Amino acid sequence: MYLLIILAIENDEDRYFIAQLYKQYYPLMKKKAYEILHDYSVIDDLINDAFIKLIGKISILRSLECYKRTSYIVNTIRNISINYNKQYAAKSEKMFLGMSDDLMESIPDMKFAMQEICSTKDDYIELGEAMEQLSKRDRDLLYNKYNLELSDKEIADIMGISLNNIREYLTRARRRAFKILTRREDENEK
Repeated sequence: MYLLIILAIENDEDRYFIAQLYKQYYPLMKKKAYEILHDYSVIDDLINDAFIKLIGKISILRSLECYKRTSYIVNTIRNISINYNKQYAAKSEKMFLGMSDDLMESIPDMKFAMQEICSTKDDYIELGEAMEQLSKRDRDLLYNKYNLELSDKEIADIMGISLNNIREYLTRARRRAFKILTRREDENEK
């Protein structure tokens, strides 16, 4: 997918320079964005956004050596992808409690398969109510890990938590969610 905004650049040399950068760095940018987002459907749009920002930095890009230019371009797409991820997470968080279908996938790795726990629509509602009882941090951890499928390092970066602590926090969040669900299940059986 070729960036049409390149055609709007008035200077022919600048247009050619950006077009060459686009051809050269598109695969690398796509790979880097996918590492962060795991969603090919938005990656092309984010690459285009990155190049729109880079067009304003043509003089800087020309002055950089090849390896520094590569680093600059990769960091640009990385930052745009992380910002998109944060915006998406914030938007999803607002919709999180109202979209009970997404909640089922938020708490895997339990003793029982999620399909057994959430076999009916009533179970979806219970799961949503159970998730509401978790702290914001636990909900965010579980959502980032299982809905957004982020790595532990990415979660640590986004949430400002030490990478060494992420695994323990995720384990505790899963245990708390499981405890709430089993307690609710016990109450419903009585």
